[in-house]
Amino acid sequence: MKISINKEYVVHAIIWISGFIIFAAFAQTIGNVKRENFGFVSSIALGTIFNIILFYTVAFRLIGRYNEIKSNAYLFACIMLTLVGVTALESIIDYLLFTAYYSSENEPLYSQFIVTLTFNLFVLGIALGYGFIKKWLKSERQKQELKAQKLSAELDFLKAQVNPHVLFNMLNMAFSSATTNGDERTADIIEKISSQLRYVLYDSNINKVPLQKETDHIESFVALQKMRISADMPLKISLEISSDDNNYMIPPLLLVPFIENAFKYGISFNSPSEIKIAISCNNGSLNLYVSNPIVNNKRESGVSETSGIGLENVRKRLSILYPSSYILEILNDGKIFIVNLTIQL
Repeated sequence: MKISINKEYVVHAIIWISGFIIFAAFAQTIGNVKRENFGFVSSIALGTIFNIILFYTVAFRLIGRYNEIKSNAYLFACIMLTLVGVTALESIIDYLLFTAYYSSENEPLYSQFIVTLTFNLFVLGIALGYGFIKKWLKSERQKQELKAQKLSAELDFLKAQVNPHVLFNMLNMAFSSATTNGDERTADIIEKISSQLRYVLYDSNINKVPLQKETDHIESFVALQKMRISADMPLKISLEISSDDNNYMIPPLLLVPFIENAFKYGISFNSPSEIKIAISCNNGSLNLYVSNPIVNNKRESGVSETSGIGLENVRKRLSILYPSSYILEILNDGKIFIVNLTIQL
């Protein structure tokens, strides 16, 4: 990347120097220019410097930060202010220092301003074209990189799965056996595990699912965790889910890793602990809040280190799916772990 940037600067330098030489040679062929000591070259050099300032301010500073500037009107105002400011300053300096080298010594300042503005508008047009084309090429490159990252993330996810088809068939057999023998608790556990597996197996292969399916999956997961935990264990689990519309769509398994992480590190067999989960969606804004204590001894939690996808992969998915439409805040003070995720659906 460094080599590419250096090459770009070299090309720019060659273009500016060539333009300066060509324009200086052309200036000697028009009007009654006084060529003593080549003072007119200083005027052209000054103009070139201001052209460079105008070009790079517009193409790199303003258009380069286009995503940060939310208002098109504000961007337009900044460009116009830059154009007028550069033109005015260039005209005043040129008028005070270099008018004597031209035949139009009595030319008023506003005439100098108009001439300079005309040429600077040409430079501005080039700067706008260059800036937007450069930004478009960068955007296309980023899209291709995001597609590659998404494909890589999907492949990593699929590799992490343990042959779900085989497990699904085995669970169906176990459910039938438990039902036949009247073991309702075991049958209920198997049914919930089957539901979890069905969601992973069939729904995770599509781009988006109803938010209701994702929250149902989370409710089933939490219910399984409650079944796994002894009633005598000092653990409190709270789950709140609310939505103002049932038509919201979300990528499957996007929220689940945060819930898994809470149970992975937040369960203590020796001391009281509490896991809080709140999911709400209003006016197209989805919010997930998860808090859990941090159990220092990972073995104490009784959950495998390799369970879940991992928060790092979730960050990657969020960056791919919602590059500028999510806020993920994570607090870890060594005692409590809090996740606050907001997504504009």
